Amino acid sequence: MKFKVSQKLYIHVDCDSFFASCEVLRHPEFKNKYVCVGGDIIVAATYNAKYLWVKTWMPAWEAKKILWEHAVFLAPDIGYYNKISQKLMKILQEETAWIEIFSIDEAFCNITWIPEYHKKSHKEFLLFLQNKILNEVGIPVSIWMSHTRIKAKIFSKLDKPFGITFFENTEAEQEIFKKLPLAIIPFIGKSYQKKFEYRAVSVFDFLNIWFWELKKQVGKNATTLWLELMWVDVFIVKKSTQTKSISRTRSFNQELSTDKKFLWEKLRRNFERAFEEMNSKNLETSNISIMFRNKEFICEYETYKIAKYTNSHKEIANIIQKLFEKLYSPWRVCRSTGVFFLNLRSYLPKQRSIFESKLRNSEQNYQLSKVIENINKENNLHLVTFWTTLLWEGEQVVQKLRE
Repeated sequence: MKFKVSQKLYIHVDCDSFFASCEVLRHPEFKNKYVCVGGDIIVAATYNAKYLWVKTWMPAWEAKKILWEHAVFLAPDIGYYNKISQKLMKILQEETAWIEIFSIDEAFCNITWIPEYHKKSHKEFLLFLQNKILNEVGIPVSIWMSHTRIKAKIFSKLDKPFGITFFENTEAEQEIFKKLPLAIIPFIGKSYQKKFEYRAVSVFDFLNIWFWELKKQVGKNATTLWLELMWVDVFIVKKSTQTKSISRTRSFNQELSTDKKFLWEKLRRNFERAFEEMNSKNLETSNISIMFRNKEFICEYETYKIAKYTNSHKEIANIIQKLFEKLYSPWRVCRSTGVFFLNLRSYLPKQRSIFESKLRNSEQNYQLSKVIENINKENNLHLVTFWTTLLWEGEQVVQKLRE
C-alpha cells in the first residue's frame, strides 16, 4: 500500500501555562511568585509552581498546602485572555503561510516555504518567531515542527517551557517514539488504550500495528493518526482556518533549464493557479513574490509590495512579468519556479466614480472572473487559465503593434 509522503512543514505553537502567563504579563510584580489560576480547581499554574508538583485540575486547597504563603491565587479572566490570544494569532497570520486555530492558546501553522523565503534555517526561523511573540505579545511559547500536524503536536511534550523541537531525519524520530507512551498521541483516550492493551505501549508499537488491522478493529480515527505519524498529511483541524498567503510551486527536475521561454511558461502556470485559488476564496493581495530554485536547491526571490490591495489579473500579471525580468539570469540553471501572494485579505469592492474608468474595469473584471470560476466548478475545467492568458497575451500583442 503506497501513500504520498508529506513535503509540507507544520509547526504547532503552544503557549506556556497560558492563563498564568497572561496574569504575570498583567501583574509584573507576580513574576517570581507561584501564580495559580482557578476557583476551587487549579486550571493553570506557572512553571515554578508545577516544579513543586502543583498540577492542572488539582484542588485549590491541596495547592495551597504545597505552596503555603508564597502562592498567588487568581480567578480566570477569559475576556483578557482572549485579547492576548488575538494578538498571538495575528502574529502567526503575518509570519506563516496560514494558520489553523486549535484552541485559545495553540495553533497549527504551515511554514513550508517561509524559512527559505526569509533566508533562514528552520531553527533560526523558529527562534525568530518565538522571540517575536515574546517581545510583542509578552507570552512565552513553545514551538514544534514536523511534516504533519499530529506529529508536531506529539513533540509538544518534549521541550517545555519556551522550547523548540524538530527532527531532521526519521531515525531520530523513531528513537523518540520508542520512549513516548501511547497516551501521548492526541485523541487516544482510555477506551482506545484498552483496545491496544498488550499490543502497543509506546508510539513506536502503535506504528508497527498493521494498517488494515487498525482500520478493522478501531476505525478511521486510528488509521488517520497512524498515517499522520507515517508522514502522510491527512488530519484536518475543524477549527477556523485563516488564509494569509497562497503559493504555487512546480518542480521540473527532469528538465533543468536556463531557457527563458520555458521558465516563463512554468512561472505563468503557477501564477494562474495561484490567482484562481485567490479568486475562488474572494481574497486580494498587496504583496507578490516569485521564486527560482536552482540546481543546488538554493532559492532566490523577488518581491513587489503594492500600495493598495488588488484582485486584478492584469495588474498582478504585469507585476509577475516585471519580477521575472528582474530575477531571470541566463546563467542560472533552474529546477523549479514559484509564485506567492502574501498579506491577503477579504476582497473589498472599490468605490466607483464616473471619472475613474480603471475602477469600473477592475470591478467588471472581478465579476467576469467569478462567472468563469462558476463555470470551472460546474464543468471541472480551468477556463480561468485559458481565457485570462489569452486576453493577457492579446493585450500585449496590441500594445506592441501600437508601439
